[in-house]
Amino acid sequence: MNAWVLVRVHRGAAAVLGLLVFSACLLVAAVPKATQSSYDEALRDVIATSSASRSDLIMTSARQAGPDGPVTRESLLAMEQSLRAGLPADLLPVVTPLGSGTSHYGLSKPNNSIMSVDGEARIHQALDLSWLSDADGRVRYVAGRPPGPPSRLDGGPLLEVALARRAAEEMRLAVGATILLTGEKLAARVSGLFEPADAGDRYWQHNAAVRQVMKIRPPRSDVDIWHATGLVSTESLPVLGPLYQNMSYRWVIGVDRSAVTALGAPALIEAVRAFRGAVPVAVTGSSRAALETAFDDLLTGYLARLRVAESLLLLVLGGLLAVAVGVIALAVRLLAERMHRSLALMRARGASLAGVAVTATAVTSTVAVPSALAGYALSYAVPGPLTAIVHLGPLSVVAAAALLAAGHAAAHRWPSLERRDDVTAARPSPRRITVEAVIVVVALAGVYLLRSRGLTTQVGERGPDPLLLLAPAGLTLAVALVVLRCYPFPLRLAVRLAARLRPAVPFLGLTLAARARPASALHALILLPALAVAVFGAVMSGGLAATQEAAAWQRVGAPARLDSDLLIGPEVVDRVRKVPGVRKVVPATRTSAAVGADRLTVTVLAVDVHAYRAILRDSPFALPDAPVLVSPELRGRGVIELPGTPPRELTPGGVVTGLARAYGTGPLILVPPGDSLPNTVLVEGDNLDGRRLLAAAGVPGALVTTLGDVRAEIARAPLTETIRRTFTVVTIAMAGYALAAVMIALVIGAADRNGALSRLRTLGLSEAQARRLTVLEISPIILLTAAAGLLLGLGLPAVLGPGVDLRAYTGDLAVDDYPTDLTMPILLAGGLAATAVLGAFLHAALGRRRSLGSAIRVGD
Repeated sequence: MNAWVLVRVHRGAAAVLGLLVFSACLLVAAVPKATQSSYDEALRDVIATSSASRSDLIMTSARQAGPDGPVTRESLLAMEQSLRAGLPADLLPVVTPLGSGTSHYGLSKPNNSIMSVDGEARIHQALDLSWLSDADGRVRYVAGRPPGPPSRLDGGPLLEVALARRAAEEMRLAVGATILLTGEKLAARVSGLFEPADAGDRYWQHNAAVRQVMKIRPPRSDVDIWHATGLVSTESLPVLGPLYQNMSYRWVIGVDRSAVTALGAPALIEAVRAFRGAVPVAVTGSSRAALETAFDDLLTGYLARLRVAESLLLLVLGGLLAVAVGVIALAVRLLAERMHRSLALMRARGASLAGVAVTATAVTSTVAVPSALAGYALSYAVPGPLTAIVHLGPLSVVAAAALLAAGHAAAHRWPSLERRDDVTAARPSPRRITVEAVIVVVALAGVYLLRSRGLTTQVGERGPDPLLLLAPAGLTLAVALVVLRCYPFPLRLAVRLAARLRPAVPFLGLTLAARARPASALHALILLPALAVAVFGAVMSGGLAATQEAAAWQRVGAPARLDSDLLIGPEVVDRVRKVPGVRKVVPATRTSAAVGADRLTVTVLAVDVHAYRAILRDSPFALPDAPVLVSPELRGRGVIELPGTPPRELTPGGVVTGLARAYGTGPLILVPPGDSLPNTVLVEGDNLDGRRLLAAAGVPGALVTTLGDVRAEIARAPLTETIRRTFTVVTIAMAGYALAAVMIALVIGAADRNGALSRLRTLGLSEAQARRLTVLEISPIILLTAAAGLLLGLGLPAVLGPGVDLRAYTGDLAVDDYPTDLTMPILLAGGLAATAVLGAFLHAALGRRRSLGSAIRVGD
């Protein structure tokens, strides 16, 4: 039989199947692309927020000058080209060319002590000499000119140097000043002062010493040496080479973070490690040549967190795919029901069972393949890399639909046109009951193992634990089977109660629901996981939001905080207090100290605890009513002695949890304020603007951190936005699939229902009563499934708690608890159940009305 003829005859059922296959293929191809794109954005954020000295490839060498000939720009460039030629193939696409980004090379001769400046003796000062390959394009001169060729002074070379304007001011070095250096007869003359052309360029993270004075304390000394760095000209390179050995040579190959992807990160890690071993060989004639980078460590740390964090998305997307395939299975069953008479006629006329299966599969494939191709093609509108699941996902959906269609052909093993389901009551076979019991036991055992043994380690290397992915799916299937088998029992009790009522519709509707074949309630297998995943997403979203709020409080320690390296006078505090929106200002003094016999470094915050408690009333912190508080790390230490003149002995009066992170990485001690001026101001108010607070303070180098800014920073993280969007898309898709499952189930059972209603119509049942009867028949299983799905969704976070690390979504703070607010989960479950019941009502209300005469003829 021509498959296209059957598609045209049963075009309604075919259209439903095509729409479901289209939506499933679109979701299974588009969502992973968007998710992987967010993974790439998160990785690029990790690289962008790390220093360039950690993320770029830096080759350093203490190469001996002289034996290899004079040092020139050409010789350094040849070495740079040699190093680039040794880059592994995986690194080539992610590095920037020379002169672009942060890629450059240069040399420096540090620790040249200054003897005098224009005849004036200087002590504790040094001038480091440096040459950078692209310095001319990175600076702008504000005084003087760029350095020129070297000359001679008192028989020794005189090098022209350019200094950063700020460094020259601090070192009191003016344009034209002549500087005599110790050691060889070497002098330098300041030719000009410059400023960075772009102060925010990551290039200057490699050359911070060039733009500012560095204060370095030598070993076994209590005096800082002030180092300024002078840029020399290219013509000075041959002069530096023969005079000074053990110079520091450096070649920087920048990393283009826009070219780095999460999928390519493992290969990049191996490439960096291979390149690290090749650098000493490539830098010929050198000593202690090495690759200095933390790029591979950054990638390794990110992948370790990603492998754990993506487990949550795998769970959610796996649930969505399972529900989508379940609804497609119902649609295939609907199409098989419509084709039953045609295929039975083929079988009765001598067609083989294989031929019937091929015909059923061909009809399904005729609908599913174009729909899958359309969904797959539309997924390309979503930006993101093409992973294997993007291609295999739609293919698996089509294959599942085809296999289900072939499986339904087994109903035609015996040639027959009629089925008499009313002759005998269908009961589940012992084999089926045994299989379902095994599924329930295995699911409970999986949950027990997940809770008792936890997850495997090495998640970053091996990926998510399979138990984490299988245990929730097994538990959901087990709960669905229990509901499917047990829902008739409470209905029979309801039937007994309805039998005492005068109206006949409740009794008849509940009786039909209680006596329905299990196959007619198969939509529960779709409705329950849809509800469970939606409620699970709502609970997880609430937990993420609460933990993000706590993480923001832990970073700031107040609604707003002003920190300064300088002491803050009373006039500054008054100006901050007058900023619009500020209600309360609490000054504090933050210092560090080493306490105890183990010399543990702690942060000491001298603050009025009572006033501090007042501005933390909306925070997750609980400050006990005591003048001295400590963080949990110091619990049980007894009396704490703070060094000083004289030392102070503190007796902790309570413990405060979570606050130490705002002020450092170590333990925290809150003590009463002393006589010293504050260096921290804690602010409480409404709509606090960090820029206005900073402008009002007017303290050079001060930093203002607000709770709103930190909260927004955490929420804007790519992974956080991804999980929020994914939960939203999955919830909407689940609602649509649940409604489709109910509608398809109603259509599948329409023949049996019409037969029963036809007989009841002849006994006087009205059309309105028939509609209410249909709603009552389908509503009990929907309501029971909704209750089971709600409970399962609320329980899944507790089941999966030890296995899902959500710190990637919460500002590196673990989610220890989930909110007890049940409003959103109940609204989701109730809304989804109400939508399904409404679908049943619309199906009954909009169905074809039958006259009493036609009702008599139906089914007989």
